[in-house]
Amino acid sequence: MNSIGKGSNISGYIFAIIISFFAISNSFAADRTVNLTVSYKMINFTGKYRKAIVVNNQIPAPTLHFREGDSITINVYNHLDKETAIHWHGILVPWQMDGVLGINQQGIPPGGVFHYKFVLKQSGTYWYHAHAGLQEQQGLYGAFLIDPHQRPAYRYNKDYVIVLSDWSNTDPEQILSNLKKEGDYYSPDFPLQPSLIKFIHDYRKASKDERQKLIADYKMMQQMRMSIYDFSDVAYDAFLLNGQAKTHPWSAPVKIGDIVRLRFIGAGGSTIFHVKMPGSSMKMVHIEGNDVIPFDINDFTIAPGETYDVLVKIKKNEPYIIYAASIDTAGAAYGALVTSNHQFVNYKAVHPFPEPLPVTREMMSMMMGNMNGMNPNMKMHHDMSMNHAMYMPTEPGITGDKILTTNSSYSTSAGTKYENVVAAVKTNNPNKPVAGIINMELFGYMDRFIWFINGVPEQKAHPIVLQPGKRYRFVFTNTSMMHHPMHIHGHWFILRKGNAVYDPLLHTIDVPPGATITADVDTDASGQWIFHCHFLYHMMAGMARSIQYSSLIEITRHEVKPQDIVKSTLFHNRPIVRVDEAMPIDLSLLKHPMAHPARLWLANFLDIGVNPVTHVQKATFKGLYGSDYNKLELFANDTEIKERKVENADMDIFYWHLLDQFWAIKAGVNYFYRPAHSAYWQPGIGIEGLLPYFIDTDIRGYFYGGSVKLDIELSRDTQITNNFFIRLGVRSILASKTVNQAAIGSGLNQMKYILQPYYRLMPGLNIFAEFERDQYYGAFKNIQVNLGNSSGENTLTFGLSLLF
Repeated sequence: MNSIGKGSNISGYIFAIIISFFAISNSFAADRTVNLTVSYKMINFTGKYRKAIVVNNQIPAPTLHFREGDSITINVYNHLDKETAIHWHGILVPWQMDGVLGINQQGIPPGGVFHYKFVLKQSGTYWYHAHAGLQEQQGLYGAFLIDPHQRPAYRYNKDYVIVLSDWSNTDPEQILSNLKKEGDYYSPDFPLQPSLIKFIHDYRKASKDERQKLIADYKMMQQMRMSIYDFSDVAYDAFLLNGQAKTHPWSAPVKIGDIVRLRFIGAGGSTIFHVKMPGSSMKMVHIEGNDVIPFDINDFTIAPGETYDVLVKIKKNEPYIIYAASIDTAGAAYGALVTSNHQFVNYKAVHPFPEPLPVTREMMSMMMGNMNGMNPNMKMHHDMSMNHAMYMPTEPGITGDKILTTNSSYSTSAGTKYENVVAAVKTNNPNKPVAGIINMELFGYMDRFIWFINGVPEQKAHPIVLQPGKRYRFVFTNTSMMHHPMHIHGHWFILRKGNAVYDPLLHTIDVPPGATITADVDTDASGQWIFHCHFLYHMMAGMARSIQYSSLIEITRHEVKPQDIVKSTLFHNRPIVRVDEAMPIDLSLLKHPMAHPARLWLANFLDIGVNPVTHVQKATFKGLYGSDYNKLELFANDTEIKERKVENADMDIFYWHLLDQFWAIKAGVNYFYRPAHSAYWQPGIGIEGLLPYFIDTDIRGYFYGGSVKLDIELSRDTQITNNFFIRLGVRSILASKTVNQAAIGSGLNQMKYILQPYYRLMPGLNIFAEFERDQYYGAFKNIQVNLGNSSGENTLTFGLSLLF
């Protein structure tokens, strides 16, 4: 009897302690309401006023600061003239609160409000931003901080947020439109370019071993038809630290002896920042919302979507400069921790980072890292995927990504920036079985600016259907020349890097060129989500996928009941959030969830010039109008006007179809006006594209009057300096039969040899001088002589090239 009583008393004490613990924990929790107003504001980061999107009248948006356990309501009022929505980056919320247009919600209409409601079952450094079009690029982003129940093992007494972002004076929708016209549209504004002068400069100062590598880099570039400096797509006008450009740097007060926590947030549209604090070291303690085993660093890179928290100890009575340079060397953002008021900060004394190595070098290094430790099957998969990516057939139909069931081991490339990252607490059960493997091959048609996963852009892909309560393995293989920070909504990536239960949790993984990175995802949520590249323009151009839970589909069919579960688990920051109906389910979002639907694009290329001696005016026009893969092409080549009389003119009206990143086929009709006796129509077909060594190719065939005419053009542009090029070209016209009235001769008709130096004044505008030798042959030569024309001529033309 007594033993039973003692046991009951002990149980009661334990129960009381547990209740007290939860009471203490819950005492920190609160119901919190925040009002955010999204509106326009004229800002000036570069000496020019431009329209930006602000939240509560500021950029960055207000820092939202909560405690773990808080139940929050965020009322977002839209004062824009278009829809908006806000995504809570890294926060595990009910799916209908995730704020992605076309996936989780309809847009907040102009003048409307949306009430985001969720409970915070996690802690750490996060952020929030627009997920409607490209509004994030215009200024809609801010920090989101959640204090934990328990203090971290590391100590600090000052705490500052450092939001790094980029800014363009050009409207982001226009930026995307420009990139769709030409993938390297902004190339004239980048300091690093693969010019002949740059190669000679680097070669002369290089060691013998480095010279061999440089030659290999440029040879690979020529063969792959890509740039070795493809770090960024957009040349920005300013880089911002906490919303301030380098002309007015941000600063904050500190004192000697302070230990300062700096929470870096990568909020750039498409900029990877390289960060350092000259003269001091940093201790990395927290990555993407999760504490890690601390390690010392002198510098680090932060991609869009990532967050890194570092500690800095203030030891000297002098400013501590924060230097964040874009890896493309286009510019930098500055800030400082100052130990006294009005302290002079000599930002000019900061030495820039060494020039980055060519992307080809990083790519080959990662590919070699892939091979180390792989099983033979994985090596074969990697080699095959590289070939598949480089020569992938396109015009895919609506398709789904395959979920494989295999026990093959997949590894993460050696040499990534995550090598030193180990979780500070247990994150997962490494023995949980993997229900399926999802290979995610990241690639894109860079010149066409189409980005996709597994050869398919978002617009042509079905959702990936996952079952709840399972583990899936994502294997990212980047076969492109650019980094891709891949962000998953509503879940954690468990980065598989050999630390088992201490493998880090990440919501964004920066996948370098040539790398393979493996991460597991536990399906602890419900509903439907998106994951995507956090380079905004890559996401908009197709590098995204939607995830749909099988249970959501079953709920809409009334096969199962909705769940409403928000609870903590054994692992910190790993709540189960399975709320199927935070609000009535919008069935229109489930049919084909699409955050970025297909769009129509246009591109016009126009060369206009004049011969200063003969005053003959000359124009070449090419227009492409339509979707990524299928367009209407209008092409008028070498139209000549002399004394208000058209001497040469014809136009292709073709259907244009993209085959792969380098080649397109076309077919349609040609209207031939001059130099024929009378105008006529003829059917035509053709192929155009880019051969290795950047040889532009355009081959067209026509049929008229029983004669087949072949028009072949080849040209190559050699980059001498950053913006000075020399184009060499040759054009040959042949026919199978003479048709006098159509000005067609049998055999070889013409040979044209072109020398055109040109200079890029700005994106979309070049000036040129063109020397052309035109020689006629055979029957066509006789036709020209009979018309009173010469048998050949030399012409000099000065003009402009425009892309609009």
